[in-house]
Amino acid sequence: MTTIDITMTRGSLPSTPTAVDVALEASTTNERATTMIAASWRMLESYTGRLYWPATAATAVAVLDAQGDAQWPRQPYPDSLTVEQWSGGAWAAVAGAEYVPEFGAALDLPAGRYRLTAGAVDPGTPAENVSEACRALALYQLIHSPARREFRSITAGDSTMTREALAGLFKASGAGLLLAGEVRW
Repeated sequence: MTTIDITMTRGSLPSTPTAVDVALEASTTNERATTMIAASWRMLESYTGRLYWPATAATAVAVLDAQGDAQWPRQPYPDSLTVEQWSGGAWAAVAGAEYVPEFGAALDLPAGRYRLTAGAVDPGTPAENVSEACRALALYQLIHSPARREFRSITAGDSTMTREALAGLFKASGAGLLLAGEVRW
């Protein structure tokens, strides 16, 4: 099976990390921090294959080369799934399609193109380490963005922060690994 596309309508952005805290650390606007936090949550989801940001609706398109199972691409898996097959130029419901929520799989489907549609999926509150990874990734991207490449140091009050001093923090947090696997140039 090859998953071609997944689209989701999202619920509320997780409450942590907060845009105000990230904006203050990165010396940027709240709007820019909010945008980068949302992008970081999506990158974390792509990297881990898990859903951290609630979805109110989601659709995945899958192609099966041979008879087999169509796997939902994100955990936690939805409680129910509508399975439709592309046939005669339109999507038609697959009669008798069996979906097993524990495995996130629609079982024993013949070869073809399928649309899997789920309702709301609430993954719950992200673990503290996951929220911290999102914060570190958003900070890293805000500080190292092309618009800020000229930045060498920031002095605020009696403290000075340099990009070089923060490099170890981003490597240790895992944000660098997440960034390396997800960024497309």
